Amino acid sequence: MPADFSDEAYASLLDAGLEAGYTFLTVREYLSRERLPKQFLIVRHDVDRKPMNALQMARIEAVRDIPTTYYYRIIPKTFRPELIQQTERLGHEVGYHYEDLDTADGDLEAAHDSFGRNLRRFRRLCAVDTICMHGNPLTAHDNREMWTGEYAYADYELLGEAYLSMDFEDVTYFSDTGRTWEDGPLKVKDHTMGEGDKQVQVDTTWELIELLSTQNIDRACLLIHPNRWAGSYAELLAERTKDAATNVVKYGLQLRP
Repeated sequence: MPADFSDEAYASLLDAGLEAGYTFLTVREYLSRERLPKQFLIVRHDVDRKPMNALQMARIEAVRDIPTTYYYRIIPKTFRPELIQQTERLGHEVGYHYEDLDTADGDLEAAHDSFGRNLRRFRRLCAVDTICMHGNPLTAHDNREMWTGEYAYADYELLGEAYLSMDFEDVTYFSDTGRTWEDGPLKVKDHTMGEGDKQVQVDTTWELIELLSTQNIDRACLLIHPNRWAGSYAELLAERTKDAATNVVKYGLQLRP
């Protein structure tokens, strides 16, 4: 059995979804379709770093004719125009992984000024119809709070936001944050808003594969961070070490009074 969080494990996860008969939808398709399939998977990628890993995943998906959604940060190490355009050419949706409330230190007006400029930069490269916030566990702000009061997605000709515009009472949400698929204290800001009671939990990718293979859920959204998955043992070991150190910090944050 391949190591968890390896490219081989990711390919096995995709194959399990195909073999079980799930339809794969992008976030754009989910928000724009008048009717949804009975069974579907939405695969969402937050590209926090390592954009070449994202491109590798996009290729793994493309050979299986699976469309997914990639949200790229605007920071220099991830905002790589040629890689973003290659991702879209492979048949995937590309969106903006925004963190403007963080960078504006909570100033809502300044955050929207920044958001508008950054969104225009993305749209010069590709079609952007949906967005998704970046959740930094070390900051005091939640970027989703940008969408309060007078501010609306329609002002930017957007269909919606991946955390805020999906019905998570109907769609079961799984995230690899913390190097586990199980909900808990490691998901500091990576959680849905107004989510219904989740009836099922899994820890490893192999448990998630089993869940899909037995069709115990009809509709799910999977958040996968490309930087967490590796194509070599050396990279896999390095990412395990980074995640272990980050998790220590996250547990410490949970213990603060």
